[in-house]
Amino acid sequence: MKISLFAVCLFLFNCSAHAQSSNCKQFKNGRFKSKVAGHTYIVERSGSIQKEYFIDMKDSLTVFLTVKWVDDCTYTLTPSEETRIKSKAPKNALMTVSISSTTANSYIQSSTTNFSDKTYTSEFFKIE
Repeated sequence: MKISLFAVCLFLFNCSAHAQSSNCKQFKNGRFKSKVAGHTYIVERSGSIQKEYFIDMKDSLTVFLTVKWVDDCTYTLTPSEETRIKSKAPKNALMTVSISSTTANSYIQSSTTNFSDKTYTSEFFKIE
């Protein structure tokens, strides 16, 4: 009985992982918004380029990053040289983003970097 219960659990895990993976694909490209410290933050992702900026802050820095998808729900971001210099990021700066859940028009992501121990979690909404 334990073996068949284990097999069922394994099957359900694989099905849920596959379903999540399919849902992430809808967020690979597009415009997304989130709230950060009360301000609206925009992410525009197309192919291997991501642009990020605040729309309601004076003197907000627009950053450009290179996107590399590791799998359907995980990608890395590397700042452009200009962005790295402006933001004073380390030379080998790398951010890893994992999409943990999705809805029809939003996703929750967790972000980590190779130069900090902090994990940032936020929800982004697709902009039509």
